[in-house]
Amino acid sequence: MIKDYISLPSPALYSDPIPQRNLKELLAEESDLFTFCTQTSRPFLFKNIFEVLPTLKNWSPEFLKDKIGNKIVSVNTSKTGVFQEYHKEIPLDFKSYTDIVTSDGLHNGSKVYMGGQVINKDFPELIPEIKFDTLLPKDKIGSKYLWFGPGNNVTGLHYDASYNFFVQLYGSKRFLFSAPSNFKKLYPRSAFSNYPMVSDVNPLELDDKKFPKAKSVKYYDIKIDAGSALYIPPYWWHQVISRDLIISVNLYCDTPKFLPEYGSFHLFPTYIRTLLKDTILTNRS
Repeated sequence: MIKDYISLPSPALYSDPIPQRNLKELLAEESDLFTFCTQTSRPFLFKNIFEVLPTLKNWSPEFLKDKIGNKIVSVNTSKTGVFQEYHKEIPLDFKSYTDIVTSDGLHNGSKVYMGGQVINKDFPELIPEIKFDTLLPKDKIGSKYLWFGPGNNVTGLHYDASYNFFVQLYGSKRFLFSAPSNFKKLYPRSAFSNYPMVSDVNPLELDDKKFPKAKSVKYYDIKIDAGSALYIPPYWWHQVISRDLIISVNLYCDTPKFLPEYGSFHLFPTYIRTLLKDTILTNRS
């Protein structure tokens, strides 16, 4: 059964708010947005980004259909509406997918989500339209991802190991954030698993018998609307709920692999596996 995750009440909250600024005002004071963000230890919310980058207002389902056409896309599916791993995929042509998400967002009884789609590889036609990347150093920008899906989709609690700039272009999302210091209380999966950055704790429906330490964890609970962007520091836990039909883009930037956080050490086996795989491929070639 797919629950209504949008309106579930907040978990315990931090007493202080996430810092936020109007982007135009901030850029008038800070010549290097990347350095400003990466020197902060908390998420940061940028407001009114359309004032600075007005063509971003063009992003809509119709805009994507015009750019992407009838390309076959890989669509994630979930019977519950919670997308915790991205391996239950189906191929759909983009027009059919758009028709689904602009109606009830269901396909054969499952919620669907074009979540975490690699723009650099799958949608190069969108690269010139992102614009937010013009505010960041070119040599620091890594992968860019597209998120396009219906309301009431949930990306499960996880952390990322990179500086992350998340740009909301259409619709609105709800973010729950918790500090890296809560690592042990949030029961990350095994460092040797395929998804070590993921937790099975759901802050909106906490199973305190299964995850008793998570009872004491606090969160920031914020809504971001179209025309807002978030800076998400490495190793900050976050769960994301689409409040309605959404289009988002996020940009990961180059980040030191070893930061003084539990999550950094937790990923060490993943780094070793990747290094060994790359070495084997290089030797074979």
